[in-house]
Amino acid sequence: MVRRNDTDPAYSRKKQGTINGNPSTLQSLSLLLQDTPLQPFMKLTSPRIRPIFFCLLLTAAQGAHADIYLCRDANGTLVSSDRLTSDCLTYGGRVIGADGTVRRRILTMKEQTQAAQENEAAQNVARQQRDRQREDRALLLRYPNEAALEQARINELNRPNTLIQDAKKQLAMLERQLKQLNIDAQFYPQGPLPLELRTKLDENKVLTQQETTLISGQNAEIARINREYDALRMRMQTLWARTATTR
Repeated sequence: MVRRNDTDPAYSRKKQGTINGNPSTLQSLSLLLQDTPLQPFMKLTSPRIRPIFFCLLLTAAQGAHADIYLCRDANGTLVSSDRLTSDCLTYGGRVIGADGTVRRRILTMKEQTQAAQENEAAQNVARQQRDRQREDRALLLRYPNEAALEQARINELNRPNTLIQDAKKQLAMLERQLKQLNIDAQFYPQGPLPLELRTKLDENKVLTQQETTLISGQNAEIARINREYDALRMRMQTLWARTATTR
């Protein structure tokens, strides 16, 4: 058996370079085994068995660097394991690396649910912010200045104002009609009013109530439109100022 001499410069450089240069694990094991008591065994083994032997060595080497799971059990005792257990998911724990540092925390099912909810809430906030930004850009295109906003307010107020004006005209006509009907009713101070006269009086009352309700509803609509545009103007003033500073 010929043994490599560690004092051989070529061998020392090759061995040192192999370790420091991080070649493949098989090459490292092959070189290191050349100067170990296993060398006679390697020479005696069949070439078909040698790969299996290397695989066993690799498995052992990887097992030496496996993570350790430190978790509490139902009694509160700290238990270590080489795999994730049900106690870890129930009571939580930590994953310890081969160097002794904490790689990550193991969250309980409750903590995982809470983390998922917090993540969903954060995503919702981010989505709302994106929607708000898109809406701001659309508003700036629609209302580039205060004059455009006020013109839009006027345009939207036209319809309820027109309806109110028409209803007031109708009320004035109904009021004149009622005066005439009351004059006609004076001819029957003792007896019941004729059917036609009573019908006209009832119709006048109903129509007057309808027009009054319409005016009340349109006044409420005008108030709503003004509130919305007042709030929109405050929002747009911020956007206009921001746009002016970025120009």
